[in-house]
Amino acid sequence: MQKHIRAPLFCLALALPSISGLALADDMGTGLTLGLDGGRAEARNACDNVINCSSDDDTFRVSLGYQFTPMIGLEAGYSSFGTVFESNNNSVAATQDANAWTLSVLGTIPVGERFGIYGRAGAARFDNDNSGTVQGVAVDNDNRTKPYFGAGVKFGLTENFALRAEYQRYKDLANIGGIKDDVDAWSGGVVFSF
Repeated sequence: MQKHIRAPLFCLALALPSISGLALADDMGTGLTLGLDGGRAEARNACDNVINCSSDDDTFRVSLGYQFTPMIGLEAGYSSFGTVFESNNNSVAATQDANAWTLSVLGTIPVGERFGIYGRAGAARFDNDNSGTVQGVAVDNDNRTKPYFGAGVKFGLTENFALRAEYQRYKDLANIGGIKDDVDAWSGGVVFSF
């Protein structure tokens, strides 16, 4: 008899954190969101074997989204990565300024009443403004759509205002002289809920 009672109690004990997480998630709200973020973006390997080269710059992002449930949302945004490649030597004298329009799905796991861990996956439409030459050949501008993903944490200060910090990876965003490279972006910002 005790074995039959222990198994359901054990299952209930395992389920309680999930149930309480769902109850707390209801406090995080749904509706329209506006995000403003700033940080640093870096092309991962763009400057490998290139002399006098810089591959990072300040980045900023603005986003508009909708939180369908406390755990699922959709976000569209614009990101400016600044100059993700700049070199001035005999073989590579070129720069690349990059920005992207993005659309992503966000999944959030509430941890407590105000804290959440989230991930995102989506697509980014890059607009790369390239100038200069690579080994004497002029570089062209580059426009493509590629996947991107991210992960972050957020902390709700009030019901309608939260702080967040995030890492994002943009696939093959840097592309100058035919050499493609991923761009990593680290940012911190605020999210307003309406």
